[in-house]
Amino acid sequence: MSDYPTDLSRLTGPQLVRLFLDAVDSRPTTDAERAEFFDFKARVFATLADRDDNPDAVKAAARARADRDRILARIEDAMGGDR
Repeated sequence: MSDYPTDLSRLTGPQLVRLFLDAVDSRPTTDAERAEFFDFKARVFATLADRDDNPDAVKAAARARADRDRILARIEDAMGGDR
């Protein structure tokens, strides 16, 4: 289970950035940890995009979701997929 907060709605922009930078410093080592990190990154940038209508944040959230999905697919493939 990750230590990333689930409700980001009450955090300010600077608090979100601080949490994200802390997550970057945690250096996830397993695929599961990396997937959790990219999920968190997507949620942080989606929150920022919603608040500020920021197209760069929208792109960053989409890239993070794509990275998360790629890692989850790799995990599923390693576990034998949908057999």
